[in-house]
Amino acid sequence: MPKREQPVLKLRVRGPGVRKGRISVPDLVRICEYAQAAVKKQAEALAGRGTVHPGPVIALIQEECTLDLVGIKGRSTILEFGFAQPQIPIPDAGTVGADAISELALSIKSLKNGKVKPIDPGVLQSVYNLAGMVEGKKVTRIDWLAPKSGRRKSITAILDPIVRQRAAQRLSTPTMRHTHIDGVLNMVDFKPEDLRCRIDPAIGASIPCTFDSELADTVHQMLLKTVRAEGMARYAAYTERIESLHLDSLLPLPSLALGEGDFYKSFSLSELAEKQKVGPLRDPSALAGAIPAEQDVDAFIEAIYSERK
Repeated sequence: MPKREQPVLKLRVRGPGVRKGRISVPDLVRICEYAQAAVKKQAEALAGRGTVHPGPVIALIQEECTLDLVGIKGRSTILEFGFAQPQIPIPDAGTVGADAISELALSIKSLKNGKVKPIDPGVLQSVYNLAGMVEGKKVTRIDWLAPKSGRRKSITAILDPIVRQRAAQRLSTPTMRHTHIDGVLNMVDFKPEDLRCRIDPAIGASIPCTFDSELADTVHQMLLKTVRAEGMARYAAYTERIESLHLDSLLPLPSLALGEGDFYKSFSLSELAEKQKVGPLRDPSALAGAIPAEQDVDAFIEAIYSERK
């Protein structure tokens, strides 16, 4: 690294298995992997993107947030990182990667200090993974050293078992959000104080549901029929697995929506469109935007196929 170029991130690694300027390769690889993932997740969060998703991050973040390990030095072994691609500094402002590194330091400090700072779920998972390195016998502490970036001051944050424990507590908290499920309505229980039913989707596990008395007649009428159930879903901590659903509404769906009955019949395209109430596409631009323009399509497809192996 040229002398005039300063590291964009330093990790000070301490523990009985770490000597001056030396660290085992397995530990080094894992620390680098978790640190890199954390920076990219934080960059996604700052860009307002979802961080819990399959596949790679968008090309812009890949380019501006990929790190190079440029030095291993210091009395307690300091890992120094630079950006793989040169960044273009803007006066009084940082860069995508530098901002992510500084914001990560603030998130780690908030966990250490017990402050209730909102932390994106993907970022929280990455911090949890990196903090897991300090629970072994070799490494007992990692300091995240973020240098001054634009208007941000230099920040030092400590990764230790306390940070990992507090990250785990947050990760164990379920989330609630409005959603819908298509499936067959089954197993209705009309106990006055405990109105329950079950939705069996075409793919995946059954979803237990609850509902208020106002929906009792509708639920009774649609028992054993294909429906679209809408309501407030409880998701397992930072996953896409629905644990339960409180119904707001039920709408009937044709059985073809779940591939029942007519699976082996040969319908024409016009018949399928009529059954599914699908009209002609009048504006082709409606199909645009499925994949962001900055997304590396080849990398995205490659990630899909690699997950299937």
